[in-house]
Amino acid sequence: MKKAFLSFVVIFFLSTTFFSQTKEQLEHLDAYYQKALDEWHVPGMAIAIVKDNKIIFSKGYGYANIKKKTKVDGNTLFAIASNSKAFTASALAQLVDQEKIKWTDKVIDYLPYFKLYDDYTTNHTTIEDLLCHRNGLKTFSGDLLWYGTTLSQEEIIKKQQYLKPIFPFRTQFGYSNIAFIAAGKILEKMSDTSWVDYVSTHFLKPLKMNRTLTSTNQAHTATNIATPYYYENGKHYALDWVNWDNMAPAGALISSVNDYAKWLMLNVNEGTLDDKTYISKNSFLNMTTPHINYKVDKNTEKTHFKSYGLGWGLLDYQGYKVIGHGGGYDGMISKSSFVPEKKIGIIVLTNSLNWTASAVTNKTLDVLLANKLDGKDWSKVWLDIKEKGDKVAADKVKKNNALRHEIQKEHLKLENYTGIFKDKMYGTVTITKKGKKLHFSMDNTPIFNADLKHWNASVFTFYFDKNLSSLPQGKLWFDTDKNANITTLHIDVPNYDFFFDEFTFEKID
Repeated sequence: MKKAFLSFVVIFFLSTTFFSQTKEQLEHLDAYYQKALDEWHVPGMAIAIVKDNKIIFSKGYGYANIKKKTKVDGNTLFAIASNSKAFTASALAQLVDQEKIKWTDKVIDYLPYFKLYDDYTTNHTTIEDLLCHRNGLKTFSGDLLWYGTTLSQEEIIKKQQYLKPIFPFRTQFGYSNIAFIAAGKILEKMSDTSWVDYVSTHFLKPLKMNRTLTSTNQAHTATNIATPYYYENGKHYALDWVNWDNMAPAGALISSVNDYAKWLMLNVNEGTLDDKTYISKNSFLNMTTPHINYKVDKNTEKTHFKSYGLGWGLLDYQGYKVIGHGGGYDGMISKSSFVPEKKIGIIVLTNSLNWTASAVTNKTLDVLLANKLDGKDWSKVWLDIKEKGDKVAADKVKKNNALRHEIQKEHLKLENYTGIFKDKMYGTVTITKKGKKLHFSMDNTPIFNADLKHWNASVFTFYFDKNLSSLPQGKLWFDTDKNANITTLHIDVPNYDFFFDEFTFEKID
């Protein structure tokens, strides 16, 4: 056991006392990580912990690819998704330090095509507002404008004007990927270079993050890269990589824990590493100061506030200020956290869709900040929550299916449903007849097309290509006028990330 452990873990002898305590803590965590992996049926996971300017722990668990039996190690690549946002905020911080921009500059002064739901919000949104998610929209609103679409970044930013707010401007937290796309466009305009080139030149290369990729296009030829998976009915299903280039400033990076650890070291040291200042102390403090608060989860003990800075989430935990972010790519979840006061950071990368990363992060902070080797079992806490949620979801499906026997089972001739339907924000959906079935395609999103199966009346069910999406079964239904002519099309796919109900497609032909 000791030999196997030491073959994977690098422990630096900072002092005899530190080594003794840290060795015990890391051995305890090592066993816990494997336990959590097994409990959550995660194919693969990698974790690195930094202390001061050194990696004190780096290890892979499970498989990068189940079929090929390739194992995860510290250099295995995973999508870090929204952990990319801090790179965009840090890049803009450098422009602030150079006095090329100000945090309080109006977005519309840089992007004349920027538009939100009303003139006041459009004209008063600042760079700071973009980076802290307080534009009044609900979390993930409009994500179907970029996910898998052929729309350009400029088109996505323009189309957000049709999204409806649920809060007054600057009063509530509502996570917005489109806001970070806009932030990336400002960076490009004021640096006269692409987001990819800027981040590569100013962060990835000087930090020697040599394995970090800036596009899913590079994933197809990369070595030692994890396959995304989702788990359903006791089985793992592999997903293909879907391109995210049109939202790169919000979530494009793909990295390993050994590479990301270098980024953690920079931030643990508040913007300076190896005698080089990447971000001024002033800008770092602004980025890690609360700009919008949100509700504290009742399941997070020892936490009194949660908020968002600029590209970073903030909270207090075990008496310390913890800075970090999560990332979700279809088939991969990541989580990073660091505590400048203790010079500690942790990055967790997984190729599965569940809360394992959060559970092991909390456990790690308990052990490293409070030396709680026998503290709360966060994996069990989150598993219990998941079990309750799964039961509620199953009951909802059962109740929904019962409706099938209470409404009209007949439907119009299939030919009557065909045609082109348009939503002013998204664009068009096309319904065609293929043999004895209807087929639909979301024309701006090539990966979203499917055969339709009659469910009841003018309601049909479908599944998107399961190699490309982990989304569950969806429903598509039609409205008719008094003469039984098809007028409108609606789509619903129950999930927490993509809101198909933000679109209403009117028949146009």
